[in-house]
Amino acid sequence: MSQENFANHLGVSRTFLSRVENGKKKASAELINKIKKVFRLDGGILPMEAKIDFLRIRFKINSSDQVIEKVLKMEPNVFGYKDYGFNHYTETYFFSEIFVFSNPNDINMGVMIELRGQGCREFELVLEERNETWNDFFWSLYKDNLFGNGQVVDTKITRIDLALDEKVSVIYPNYDLNELKSKCEKGLIDTTFRNFDYTGGFTINKGQLINKGLSLYFGSRQSHLYFNFYQKDYEIAKEKESSVEMARQKYGIKNRYEVRLADEKAYLFVEYLLSTGETLEWVTKELIDTSLKVYDCDEDGIRTRYSENWRNVIESMQELKLSMKGEKPSYEKSLRWLSNYLAPTLKKIWLIDQALGKNELMDRIENAVLKDKDESEIIKITTSIKDLLIQDNFEDDMENKALTRKIEIKQEEVEQLLAEFLFD
Repeated sequence: MSQENFANHLGVSRTFLSRVENGKKKASAELINKIKKVFRLDGGILPMEAKIDFLRIRFKINSSDQVIEKVLKMEPNVFGYKDYGFNHYTETYFFSEIFVFSNPNDINMGVMIELRGQGCREFELVLEERNETWNDFFWSLYKDNLFGNGQVVDTKITRIDLALDEKVSVIYPNYDLNELKSKCEKGLIDTTFRNFDYTGGFTINKGQLINKGLSLYFGSRQSHLYFNFYQKDYEIAKEKESSVEMARQKYGIKNRYEVRLADEKAYLFVEYLLSTGETLEWVTKELIDTSLKVYDCDEDGIRTRYSENWRNVIESMQELKLSMKGEKPSYEKSLRWLSNYLAPTLKKIWLIDQALGKNELMDRIENAVLKDKDESEIIKITTSIKDLLIQDNFEDDMENKALTRKIEIKQEEVEQLLAEFLFD
């Protein structure tokens, strides 16, 4: 920002600020504290948390086993198999919500990894067991001779979604997305997006009117960069059939800011991330801040300054930390389902067996035939994380992790080009 603009923010003259910058006048403790307060140099005021919520990577290779072993570093024999896929993929390998799709007959489609929300959490268990982060995983995709035998495999990250959760704040008011919607409608937002849309309204459940919450959409679902900001507390309340207050208290989330990057933008995002050494959180925050400039206005609708409330959100994103919350498929979840739906009936039959001196319940349980998905569920719940990993190369990978980061690049040129295309 210009010297005059900077001075105006501090309520001092440009001449005074110039004298301070030239060393002709000493900056007082009061001025330094005011700079810290006005520009929030000590960080944002809203608690934030970030996580990868969707990831899709495609490899021009015919071997699903190689992708599972070399990329996911998991044992292929723990994965289930289906002889169908989606979008012209003809095979599916899966471990819970970790999916690997294949089309052996089309090298251009090759093999694709897809991790949805739960799949990301489950794969984080694998990363944690290997003492690795998401950045380590992305670096591994650029490892020389990743698939061995000198194979050169075209690898593309075709989609990555990041979710930034604004936690419920007990000190400062959370951001009201209705304000952002209103500013869009009043033309108080400068944006690189051509499309803006929103949904909301109410639904009726068991005779009660339930607020679905507000969702804002910037861009289109077909575009390479797409934002979805929504009231996560209302979504949770609707799903759990609870009050919004209860959802906030139990899950601690107010708003969610989702950033979806597809195809070229997803590829450039990771390239920029690795070439600059920045964090996922920082690059995501910069994407949002670059794409949306939000302003306040006076009574006549004339812009006055950058929106202070929205600035609170952006500055709070500066303190973001990418969460690693590995989550295994839940045995307790199966037990809860049993308690809620089957336990009363089973108990009734058991009591009848006791009264009649029979054993019908246990006989039927022992003779029951499990479906493939039931057996898969048993495997994924009872398999330890170490059993999932490829053990042969584990120690070597740990010792040589630093070597994967030695990619020869012209740093400044690459950063400039990537930034130009990513943030344009």
